[in-house]
Amino acid sequence: MNKSHRDSIQVLDCQILAHYQFEGEQYILTLDSPEIAKATKPGQFVHITVSDALAMRRPISIMSVDVDNGTFDLLYKVVGEGTRQLAERKIGETLSVIGPIGNGFKMTDKKMPLLIGGGVGMPPMISIAQAIKASDYDPFVILGSEVPFPFTPELSKMGNPCPEASHTMPL
Repeated sequence: MNKSHRDSIQVLDCQILAHYQFEGEQYILTLDSPEIAKATKPGQFVHITVSDALAMRRPISIMSVDVDNGTFDLLYKVVGEGTRQLAERKIGETLSVIGPIGNGFKMTDKKMPLLIGGGVGMPPMISIAQAIKASDYDPFVILGSEVPFPFTPELSKMGNPCPEASHTMPL
């Protein structure tokens, strides 16, 4: 059994750098953590404390990382009390985060990867698409959602989500 990922899991206090609300009660949260940004592989997630009132952490998939800036992005939708309280968090606040967690995806040498994701399965697909896009070939991506996407899904423009888009609302 390969346990190499065990040494990369950390408990860190991460400052909220950006928090945008989108249609359909979707949010993109950008957190500062050079350690998590550097250690994350596509397909991993974090456990995040959403507030002092709720002791149980919430698992949220990492959508993208920016190693150069030491940040990572989480896409989530309000579906219960925990994510509702997370949606109330403001820029400058600090959240306790455990991560990155999970084995992540294995990259292959296939030239035409097909990535399919919907709902909570979209952020990992975005993460792996960004990693593949950084190589010499383009993935074919199918993403589905019952509400409009809170980002530009063109892989040629993938990077961090587009907070300057007109349908965003900074918190």
